Amino acid sequence: MRITEKFHSIQGEGPLTGVPMYFVRTNRCNLRCSWCDSAYTFTGGHDEPLGGLIAEAANVWEDWICLTGGEPLLQADAPRFVKSVTDSGKHVLIETGGSLSVQPYIGIPHTAIDMDVKTPSSGEADSLRRENIDLLRESDYLKFVIKDVTDYNYSRNFVISLKSVITTIFQPCFGIDARWIVEAVIRDRLPVRVMGQYHKAIWGEIPGV
Repeated sequence: MRITEKFHSIQGEGPLTGVPMYFVRTNRCNLRCSWCDSAYTFTGGHDEPLGGLIAEAANVWEDWICLTGGEPLLQADAPRFVKSVTDSGKHVLIETGGSLSVQPYIGIPHTAIDMDVKTPSSGEADSLRRENIDLLRESDYLKFVIKDVTDYNYSRNFVISLKSVITTIFQPCFGIDARWIVEAVIRDRLPVRVMGQYHKAIWGEIPGV
């Protein structure tokens, strides 16, 4: 598997916020979001033997392993990594931009999928594979990064259009005032959670946290 870095940290957003995790950040992404905070994963990285990576993840002290990127679903070995690590007794959080099929992961127990639905300010709002939405389970969730009113309106309309209840996060783009988003969610009575990036509040915008 081609990776950029591995590190111990806490989950920064979503229902698992604050949970200690071991992060495996893969290399490469098929999207180019305007506000991406991990553009350094687009090139470089290094190949790491899958067996060694699985053994390492299986033996860290954290109960949760986060497979992130870049776009981790681009990695041909990703399904085998997730299955092997969960078979060892760990839980795996899979962070994905939603443009690639999550089907290979739905049947793997002890996993959660964090699917980032791209908003207009990202420049990638047309990238979502919509059939992924119908595959999501109770353990999975949607995330919308919101930078401006256009993003909020897009996210609100998307949530209203959902045919089933899915845990949903509205995440203010790092550095903007989140108050207006919170007030808009309350005004519109949306069944979502507004959550910032906890790890950035602690360490700032640096890799490896």
